[in-house]
Amino acid sequence: MLAFVGIIQYSIYLGNKSSNTAVQREKGFTLLSEKIKKTKEDISKSENNIRSVKISPEYESMVKIPEGYFTLGDNTFGDTSTRPAKQIFLDTYFLDKYEVTFAQYYQFVGLTGHRKPRLAGYLAVGPEGLPLLMNPFNPVVGISWDDASAYCIWKKKRLPTEAEWEKAAKGETHQLWPWGNDENPLNANLVGDKDGYFYTAPVGSFKNDKSPYGVYDMAGNVMEWVNDWYSENAYQSFITKNPKGPESGETKVIRGGSWNDSILRAETIVRFKMSPEYRDVTIGFRCAKSA
Repeated sequence: MLAFVGIIQYSIYLGNKSSNTAVQREKGFTLLSEKIKKTKEDISKSENNIRSVKISPEYESMVKIPEGYFTLGDNTFGDTSTRPAKQIFLDTYFLDKYEVTFAQYYQFVGLTGHRKPRLAGYLAVGPEGLPLLMNPFNPVVGISWDDASAYCIWKKKRLPTEAEWEKAAKGETHQLWPWGNDENPLNANLVGDKDGYFYTAPVGSFKNDKSPYGVYDMAGNVMEWVNDWYSENAYQSFITKNPKGPESGETKVIRGGSWNDSILRAETIVRFKMSPEYRDVTIGFRCAKSA
């Protein structure tokens, strides 16, 4: 009889435990749905703010990169994809002084009907952090290579070649970062918040992150799509005048560090690759134009 009573009591305990678990689970779902709802509302508010701002002509500025030789790549760097270092001649071209901003990109979206950036939760940024990226004058993120290329074409420009990007970042002489060889992570918007920003910053905020030609944010803020297909051995076959990279491939080249990268990943010679369809909160772009 005592054993039977014990079984009944244990059954009641299990029932209560199951009930409590269900309540906790329901509360968890409620909290999650409320967070998602708030994130959507915050993103909508941010989009309305982005669409309402007036874009200063300064954000459309381009910098002239004069014709001449520069050293592409580095023979001493650990990554073999940067070898061999070569003297490359580039004709005069122009490069956007700043990375393309949310305000500029949403103007493009509004006038052409092109799809909006993909703003969803990523490993680097949870849903609650996404609205913080959407300052009108922060670099646009969440766009693919095709999105970036379409914007540049709309502007009667194009994406820079990998060689053009590297020359604009380090100049004619070899230097590890746009500002020189001083390994100072506070010179650019890199990983952590000691530089004043946990995520992206308004373009041009870091005055030291400026190349010899006056191009901003080539070490930090966001990585940038360039035109070239990626190949591990691309530099071996590069012609020495205006190289454009491989004719085809599976991944596109990305250059420069981001707000989520260390200073070593922000060196002017570092190469990255990514599927052209990929969209992420660490990748943006800028446009180039032939003289």
